[in-house]
Parts: sequence; C-alpha cells; structure tokens
Amino acid sequence: MFKMLIADDEQIVLDSIKFIIEKNFEEVIVADTARSGRDAIEKAEMIIPDIVFMDIKMPGINGIDAIREIKLHNKNAQFVILTAYDQFDFAKEAVNLGVSEYLLKPVNRDKIIQVVHGIIEKIKSEREKRKRELELKEKFESVLPVLEYGFIYSILLFDDNARELENYMQILEIPEKSGYIMTMEFGESEKSGTMGNRIGLSVKSQSFYPYIRDAIKYCCRCLVGPVMLNRIVVFVPCEVSDDEYNYRLEALNIARNIYAKISEKVDADFCVGIGRIYTGIENLSRSYDESLKAIRYAESKGIIHIMDVPSEGVYNSEYPVMKEKLLLEKASQGDTSVCLEAFSFIFDWLVAEYNEKPLKIKGKLFELIVLLQRTASDYGVDESEIAGKKDYFIEMLNIEDMGEIKAWCRQNIERVVNGINSIRDKKISTVILKAREYIDHEFQNDITLEDVSKEVNISPHYFSKLFKEETGENFIDYLTSVRIQKAKEYLNDGRYNMKEICYQIGYGDPNYFSRIFKKIVGITPTEYKDTVSKKM
Repeated sequence: MFKMLIADDEQIVLDSIKFIIEKNFEEVIVADTARSGRDAIEKAEMIIPDIVFMDIKMPGINGIDAIREIKLHNKNAQFVILTAYDQFDFAKEAVNLGVSEYLLKPVNRDKIIQVVHGIIEKIKSEREKRKRELELKEKFESVLPVLEYGFIYSILLFDDNARELENYMQILEIPEKSGYIMTMEFGESEKSGTMGNRIGLSVKSQSFYPYIRDAIKYCCRCLVGPVMLNRIVVFVPCEVSDDEYNYRLEALNIARNIYAKISEKVDADFCVGIGRIYTGIENLSRSYDESLKAIRYAESKGIIHIMDVPSEGVYNSEYPVMKEKLLLEKASQGDTSVCLEAFSFIFDWLVAEYNEKPLKIKGKLFELIVLLQRTASDYGVDESEIAGKKDYFIEMLNIEDMGEIKAWCRQNIERVVNGINSIRDKKISTVILKAREYIDHEFQNDITLEDVSKEVNISPHYFSKLFKEETGENFIDYLTSVRIQKAKEYLNDGRYNMKEICYQIGYGDPNYFSRIFKKIVGITPTEYKDTVSKKM
C-alpha cells in the first residue's frame, strides 16, 4: 500500500484529487489532507506519506519550504507540485528538491492518473531494489564469518598465501596493506601462571563465542577468526607509521576495551597477546607468532604487547622455518620469483636478528644454499651446473658488504632454479616425444587422450596441458594432422579407394573423413586425387 498526503488551500482541489485517487487506485490511501504549509509538515511527520501533492501558494509556509522541511524527515517521499503559478524560480527550486512532477492548474484527471501511476512504479522499483540490497547484505553477513575464518586460516596454515589474502581483502573491502594480530587465549589460570583446562574451555568458548565476536567488532574494525582450541585470533588492519610507540598504545587501548567488555559476560580467565604491525599481508604470520610469544609472558591474565616483553626490543623470534620450506618447495617447482621473495624475507630476518654477527649470517645463508643445491641434486641436476666455482663457500666468506652477499645468494638461487627448470623441460620434452611416437604408430586405431596419457604415465588433464605447451596444438588436432597426412600419402599412391583410405587412417565414416579432409586441406579427397592424377 501507498500513503498519500494532499496539501492545498482550496477545499475543492483537495476533494477533487482525493476523489480521483480513491476511484482509480486501490493500492493508494489518501491518509490526510492539509490546508497550509505548516499543517502539511505536521501531518507528514505523523503519517510518513509515500506521495505528496503540494500547492505552492498557501497561507504561512509556502509549498516549496514545506517540501524542504518534510524531506528532512522523509527522504523517500515523492512530491508532485500542483500550482497555478508558472514561475521559473519555483520550477528551478522544485528541480533542486527532486520533485517528481510540476503540474500547472487546471490539470485534467487523466494527467493526474498518469503521474500517480508513474510515481507508484518508481516507488515499487526502488522498494524492490532496496529489498534485493538487503537480501544481498543479509547473505553477505551470513557468509562474512566464513570469509574471515578463511583469511585467518590462510595466515596461520599457509606460507604461499599472498594471493589468497589479497583476494580475501578485496572481498572484505579492506584497503590497508598492513596490520597486526591480536590473539586471545582462554583457560583456567594455574599457580604456575599458565592456562589450564584448555579442552574444557574450548568447548565452553563455543557458547560465548558470538558475544565475544560482537564485543571485538564493537571495539575496532577487524577480522575475527573462529575458536581454535582455546584461542581466538583477530586481525586489525591499519596503516604503518614511524610512530611505533603511539601505535602500540592504540593497540593496547583497543585490547583493554575488548578485555573489559568480554570480562563483563564471560566467566573465564583469558589473556591477550599483541604482535607488531607489518607491511605486506603475507608477513602477518610473524605478527601472529609474536602475539603467541606475548601470551606466554602474560601469566594467564591481562594484556601484553610483544614490544613490552623483555628482550623483545630487538627482533628475537624463531627462525622462519616455513619460509625456508616454501623456498625449497618452490625451487623444486621452478618458481624463481617466489623463491627470491622467500629468500628476501629470510635474509632480512637474519640481518635483524644477527646484526652484529656477520659470520652467523653467512653461516645460515650458506646452509640455505647447500639445502637448495641438495634439492637440485635430488632432482637430477648436475652439481657442476649449480655449484659454480668449487670454492664458492670461501668466495662468500670473502664478501664483507651485506648487499653484495644478498646479491651473491640471489645469483646462486637463480642458478639452482634454472638448473631444475632445465631438467623439467627435458623431462617434459621426453614425455611429449614419446606421446607423439605413440600417436604416429597408433593413429589408425580409435585412440583417445586417455589412452595416450596412460602410455606416458601422467594424468590426462596434465598431459593435455603439456602437449599444448610443447607442440602448440592440442592432442586431437595433432592426431587429425597425422591422419590427414597419411591420407595424402595413400591418395598419392593411387592404389586405394576412398573407403579403404578412410578406414586405414582411423575414421569409420567416409563422409566425416571427407569433411575433415576439406577443412584441413581446402579441397575434398576426390579433388585432391584428381589434382595428383593430372600432375602425373
């Protein structure tokens, strides 16, 4: 239903418009009428009309000012001005106010009906649009926790996660490329200062998780992970600043507000650990590790930032083993760019950790290069191709500048990965060569992609991809070209008729063979044979 308010200082106009509306529109209710601008404003505030017919010249407040006042409280109302005054200033102001129609008296019945029909359709369209928007928002809100869980899981469980995290942040509309991790741990505090009854609290925390999630969301803009055993991990996006101290205070203030709200309703001991802000969302796992380390110093209750932990003024977290694993894994796959990114992370960590111990840094880097070379060796790469000089360890020891050491390591990493890629290419070429030999030998049979992939012992999907990359054409196109080439040879020989040639090259339908031949060669087999005969 649609509610209408009619405002005019002439009773006959009010009665006429009301009559027309009630006679022609069952879905429109004339909720009230008004004889002045003030009356219209007061009644509009009470009935909240969908459609308002408004005269301009009325006692006291004029129609234009009345529309302006009504729109302050009812932005969705649709206005129709019905006036005897054809003045440009009034029309211009009406346009500025978003009035739907500007009608001059006298106006006939059909015009009023036409205008109201148009407004009703417009309101219906806007309501339907709003309904769809609310439905989409409701659906998004229902999957929002799932998306946030996925984001948190990607930080905790995967190393090669930059692309996934970037996708999550786009979907969740998070513009910042940096932030920090806050981890909450629940339990029962013990005399030793550690958390006990973790399993019991894990079960219990599921019941109060919705409240905790809402409390965290109330205190800051963030992504909240699920309950994992007795922990909840929170990502707080923010921009990096040189003023680390004030950012730390802000993070602690947010944590204190969260702690206070949760403590009001949740009957459990818990502590909050906060990691540092990191640029690059792929580095958030470091902030998470720091938040856990901070928790260990929190003594089962309270809040602590990693920078407030003794000895944490200088970076002193554990060696990034997962980055090392990622580097070795991607090296075996021949992915140079990811290998170099992982190496840069490890190198920066070593420099920050052992700033005053260059030999320690060199030793760790040498171990990494040895692991890489062992990976290449296991893959079948000749050691002479990847080791370079025999005395490469001494070569590294003689380099003093850290920038040169980093460049030296990058060169060795690239050499190793290139060596692995070379072996991979040779193996792939061998597979494709074997596949082509099989097709060349079995073309007359009803062979399929699965038959060939089985022959070379790799999956059909992967074989199809490799075949296309190596030969520039897909399997069926290559098979067809082999068969058509053989057909030409038979046609040149002249001893076989069309049916015999068709069956001998692997086709069961002569008409289909003829169509394929013409598609590839440009003429039919018969025309091709005639051309050969004339040349002879």
